Amino acid sequence: MNKSKLDLSILISTYCLVLITIAGLMNISTSSTHVRRYVQKIEKVAPPQPEPMPLLCFNLTTKELRTSDVVSMCADGEESLGTTEIVHLEVPPTSLNRTLEIRFLAAQAEALKLGISLQITSGFRSRDLQAQLHANAVRKYGSEEEASKWVLPREVSHHPWGTAIDINYPGDPVADKWLEENGNLFGLCRVYENEWWHFEPTIAPGESCPPMLSNALGSLPSDESVNN
Repeated sequence: MNKSKLDLSILISTYCLVLITIAGLMNISTSSTHVRRYVQKIEKVAPPQPEPMPLLCFNLTTKELRTSDVVSMCADGEESLGTTEIVHLEVPPTSLNRTLEIRFLAAQAEALKLGISLQITSGFRSRDLQAQLHANAVRKYGSEEEASKWVLPREVSHHPWGTAIDINYPGDPVADKWLEENGNLFGLCRVYENEWWHFEPTIAPGESCPPMLSNALGSLPSDESVNN
């Protein structure tokens, strides 16, 4: 092959290589454009992400309550009021539920700003103490049914589970009225119409409290026999 033919062959090969490169770049550009359009389409139709659930945090030193969320959580020195109703664990505790205690402390601090004093006069009780209190009530009221309107058997009462508190009993129902009206902000609800002092964490903070039961008999399962 002479030099002129060789140069022509090289020129043709180079030209073809340039065309192939340009075509490849065009395909890449076209693919990138399609990808961008697809992503933009998804972004337009994707539903907005919900805001994190609010979380109330109580500072044990400053006695201040602030709103955080379940993503940021509480800072050092703060404890959470929780985001749900507080239910007892399967294993019987030996003290008051800590989250319930924090809810009360937050409510107590807020009430104190208004000159209202709230104190827990009965919280966690051992099963033996609850059984004794129920037996005393039976003697006082004459029957287990009447007694259980005021003092539940140890198997049913939430005091031995650390999820019930009596506030200011027997002295100050006026102060407890504030807690009855505002306790839901802290996740605390008055439970019985005949017991102005009895509160439980039956809701998440900020929810509405359920209607009160006439008395503690309403807490008994329908097939529950009243006994010790």
